[in-house]
Amino acid sequence: MKLILFDLDDTLFDFSSTWNVVMKKMFAEHEVTKKYDNESFFTAFQKKSDELYYLYEQRICTVEAYRSRRLIETLADHQYTMSEDEAEAFNLQYIQRYEKSLEPDPHVLELLLKLRDRYHLGIITNGPHDMQEGKIVRLGLKELFPPEQVWISNVVGMAKPDPRIYQLALDYFNVLPEDALFVGDSWEADVAGPLQIGMKAIWLNKYAKTPPASDMKPLAIVSQLHELIPHLN
Repeated sequence: MKLILFDLDDTLFDFSSTWNVVMKKMFAEHEVTKKYDNESFFTAFQKKSDELYYLYEQRICTVEAYRSRRLIETLADHQYTMSEDEAEAFNLQYIQRYEKSLEPDPHVLELLLKLRDRYHLGIITNGPHDMQEGKIVRLGLKELFPPEQVWISNVVGMAKPDPRIYQLALDYFNVLPEDALFVGDSWEADVAGPLQIGMKAIWLNKYAKTPPASDMKPLAIVSQLHELIPHLN
């Protein structure tokens, strides 16, 4: 093994829990959304986010437009008309709060420092460049992963599980697929995608999800990031 590539969200930090906490707090305090039941409104917003994500992922609209649209449409379903300017102001406040909530995880940093002594390291992440770059800085990961060793879908114009995005990293490090490992929480993006081009993969399954029916077999399934160590050469 010469190269280990990591997903970012819900792999190197707990994106889902952080997003849930910050967004629920925003809804509870904002003058428009605070009148709705917090849990049910958040659930509706989360569903709308998932429904509309393809617009951003397929580059049909910008990330800013996606963020505004998911809020505007959720509120429309609750009989409130929000303007684009109001939505943009809400999203700006959300981003500021979200970034302030991020802190380095000493256990993750310690693990990565150990791995760096033996392997090349990189990050491949799907998402908007502003958020992903901000997370890397806030989480203390920038020194471990300089910009040239980070591939963000919004920047490179392709997203996992497109095989080309993994190939970008392999080409940069001049490593063959069989000498590379991908670690992440998404079966499709972080396991199936890498395996299809001949890489190895470890599935980080924090929430004990049932593995999909598939002939593809990851090198290992772990529930915590540090558990990957025994499975490395």
